[in-house]
Amino acid sequence: MPWMSRALLLSLLLALAACQTAPRQRAPIMSEMDAQTLLLEGDFRGAADAFLALAKRDRSQRARYRLRAAEAYREEGDQASMQALLKDIDRAKLPPDDAFRLDLIDAELALGRGEASSADALLMEPPSGVPAGFAPRFFELRARAKEMQGQTLAAIADRAALDATLEDGPDRASNAAEIQRLVASIPEDELTARLRSSERGDPLYTWLLAGARAKAEARGSGGYASDIATSRPIEPGVAPIVLDDIERSAYGRVALLLPSKGPLAPAAAALREGVFAAHFAERGERPAITVYDAGSSVEEVMAAYRAAIDAGAERILGPLSREAVTALFQSDVPRVPTLALNYADAPALPPPGSLQFALLPEEEAAAAADRLLARGLKRALVLVPNDEVGKRAAAAFGERMRALGGQVSGSAEYDAAASDQSRTIRTLVGLEQSQGRAQFLEGMLGMDLKMEPTPRSDVDALFLFARNAQARVLLPQLRNAEATRYPIISTSAIYGGSNSASDVELDGVEFSEVPWVLGAINESTIPTRAQVVSLRNASGPAARLFAFGIDAYRLLPHLEWLERNPGRPVIGATGALSADANGRIRREPAWARYVGATPRKVD
Repeated sequence: MPWMSRALLLSLLLALAACQTAPRQRAPIMSEMDAQTLLLEGDFRGAADAFLALAKRDRSQRARYRLRAAEAYREEGDQASMQALLKDIDRAKLPPDDAFRLDLIDAELALGRGEASSADALLMEPPSGVPAGFAPRFFELRARAKEMQGQTLAAIADRAALDATLEDGPDRASNAAEIQRLVASIPEDELTARLRSSERGDPLYTWLLAGARAKAEARGSGGYASDIATSRPIEPGVAPIVLDDIERSAYGRVALLLPSKGPLAPAAAALREGVFAAHFAERGERPAITVYDAGSSVEEVMAAYRAAIDAGAERILGPLSREAVTALFQSDVPRVPTLALNYADAPALPPPGSLQFALLPEEEAAAAADRLLARGLKRALVLVPNDEVGKRAAAAFGERMRALGGQVSGSAEYDAAASDQSRTIRTLVGLEQSQGRAQFLEGMLGMDLKMEPTPRSDVDALFLFARNAQARVLLPQLRNAEATRYPIISTSAIYGGSNSASDVELDGVEFSEVPWVLGAINESTIPTRAQVVSLRNASGPAARLFAFGIDAYRLLPHLEWLERNPGRPVIGATGALSADANGRIRREPAWARYVGATPRKVD
């Protein structure tokens, strides 16, 4: 036994000696760079462990390393471990950039709990103070917080800022889709109001403009035609006001921007004569008018506008083309109060302080629908030429009818270059169908039924869009097809501007017209046709544009009042005029009926 004890003791001593001489295995000491490398390689849990080890080893950096570990857990998706670490982080011991990173995590957690206001409070840092590399996450979180609080425009603004920080790719495309969704959720009246007031250089403007255009296209006909058809700007039952009775701005220099050449030059000449007729008829001190040649391109128009501003113009009339008006309103060129002489393409809108004015067939087509519906005539047929103007008139008429409870019972387009439209008309009014039914019955019964085709009975009226010469060809064919049993309503296009014995074919047709052309204006500040009879463009087809020029000049001092009082009509040579919320001057025309080949004003 003693020997055995000595042997065991010797073995134990040898084992201990072996342990003392063999090297001890230790875990490698990780540096902060090693931890960051693990994070970049996607080993988030390994990175978290490394940062926690660093926090134990260096207590002076404990808060910072624990924050890095929490961020690694966030990337791993381990919310429980992340939140456990955040509870013990002393924000006061973090440097400013790391305090911001902690706020981002806390804001994200608050959003996850549905506490949007708390998240928003953590994201109050001005964008200029956001540390490099954290702007995308900052704007994305803040946009979510704003949206959850119902602050849609603020959310769009943050996502627009986020867009500027992203490279092309899936993230940017996804953010753009979010912006489009947010813009689409804004009520259209609110969207257009914000669009008008936005600075043209503001990144938000581009997104709002695209959203407003999408809304216009989604309505069907799109653009201003649809706006005209679905809204009634003049307050019902309100009598038009004399312009001299409302607020007037004082100014000394007016610029008139009109083309001297190109396809719009004839219209510009008539309009210019109307402007100067109103200018010289004005009582009291008159502003000086300088005419600028706006050329035939958008670039020439913009150059003329800048030249007028540089020369000291205080008010501007023009430009005339739709493309130029659109470009002007979408530019960031310095402006003075401007009355554009056309409507911009939707949804480009004038900025506050400026308006747009136009004579449009769409407006008269919508007024024709109003006229029929006011008489209880709710079911209409539509006959228009197969050209762009005719299609727009049909769309505006149809949309207005449907918007106010009426319906289009049938529609047809005719070839304006052809004289025989009898087949088109017979089909429209139902004679072809009626004759077809009769032939079917005769064939089935084997006998002659002596049935006369009859027009359809589910119709109250017919809307006809036709120019004077076309109308004189169409009316006899409408009469032969018994379509004149329906009241026929048209637009000013049907009147050639001078009386002709041939217009007897048009007797009974009612149409909208410029009151000044009908001699139906009794306003002392508006020159009468007798007073300007010597001017070339004061009669004939150009007379409407002459009257348009009169109104454009007379409205110019009252832009501010019109903008502040949408829907309040004033007396104009072209009708009752009012501004709408989109910065457009809207017009209620007068009405006339052909009697003995001559237009007679009707109430």
